[in-house]
Amino acid sequence: MIFPLFCLFLYSAPVSVHAYDNGVAATPPMGWSTWCTNDVCGTPDRCSEYEVKNKAQAMVANGMTVLGYKWILLDDCWSDKERDANGELQPSPNLFPSGIASLADYLHNLGMKLGMYSCVGTKTCKKDRPGSYQNYVTDANTFAKWGVDMVKADYCNKPANESGPDLYKQFSDALNATGRPMLFAMCQWGEDDVVNWGGDLAQMYRIQMDHIPFFEWGATAAGAGYGCGVKEIINYMGDLHPSRYNRPYAWMDPDFLETMFEGITMNFTNSRTEFSFWSLWSSPLLMSTDPDNLSDEKRTIIMNPEVIAINQDPLFISGERIRNDNATTGGQVWSRPLANGDLCVILYNSANQDGVKVGISWKELGWLDTDTVLVRDLWAQTNVGTYTRSYAVVLPAHDVSMLRLTNQNMTSDKAKQILY
Repeated sequence: MIFPLFCLFLYSAPVSVHAYDNGVAATPPMGWSTWCTNDVCGTPDRCSEYEVKNKAQAMVANGMTVLGYKWILLDDCWSDKERDANGELQPSPNLFPSGIASLADYLHNLGMKLGMYSCVGTKTCKKDRPGSYQNYVTDANTFAKWGVDMVKADYCNKPANESGPDLYKQFSDALNATGRPMLFAMCQWGEDDVVNWGGDLAQMYRIQMDHIPFFEWGATAAGAGYGCGVKEIINYMGDLHPSRYNRPYAWMDPDFLETMFEGITMNFTNSRTEFSFWSLWSSPLLMSTDPDNLSDEKRTIIMNPEVIAINQDPLFISGERIRNDNATTGGQVWSRPLANGDLCVILYNSANQDGVKVGISWKELGWLDTDTVLVRDLWAQTNVGTYTRSYAVVLPAHDVSMLRLTNQNMTSDKAKQILY
């Protein structure tokens, strides 16, 4: 049997071995953020106790929580502009009249978890709200007192004489010292070579600049990466080799899912491609578009159990790009191993023209031409058939074919021996 060529780098020793395990986020978090829902990605900056409860109720009613969508993150929209008399953060009294502890209890009673936004700098990124700089212990204790389950820390307004990694370590240490396990999500935009230390301090860490709801969008935000669009993030992840870094309790975060944003800038095809890759990488599935009143198309994307199973597959080895034909057709091929010995493969047309043929040969996967492989289309949730030698599809612009491949000439034990 030929050793899979992509395994030569896919299973190489990690650049650094790290995982900040406090018992939270053993699997990629799934849920909803307030950032882009009903307010065009923070422009009017609306969120409220009413909105959070309404969306939580909808997520329970439409079955999202059963599939694993249990996190709700209050982004940069909840805080009052001043600390209270004790120097503690406080919510806007008009938007959160019952307080945050009451809201946390409400979500916990639904089987859900509450995340809160802060910043390692002096101010948050929006509306002149107080950051946590020089208040990490106070703020960590406040979040713990409220029963918060996740703390997202942004990177705005960091004093120039301070080290980002040092500030994040101070916040991480303060959260850990509270005794309440909380998911720490670092949002420093992929700067400071975070892939080599982020997992030591946090269970989630951003690996690039802000993602906005377009398939293609250049670098218009601060941070690492090739740009803000889905296409640019995919290409950046391909060059990062996420399998070297991603692991339980240390999830690389390409930013929120913008699934079906307004139904225009992120149409069905663009949104399905986005969701496919976030799932292939075992990235957090935190959607920042409305989980209520789901259209049939949006439901088809975010509630596909077979694609979610790839994201949550217990082997947790992120998919890697094994072929890139960008210079010619625009086709790409990505693959990741699964716990039962199957492979997940994405055939992807990154080009702006329809009718691009993208295929995969069994030899590229380390299999024999004569091996019989069952091909299952994960978006259609149907078996396509059994094939020898190769499989190919013709794809519209920006589209994917997401497949689960079962080599019927292998037992799962034999497949695992080859992969490892």
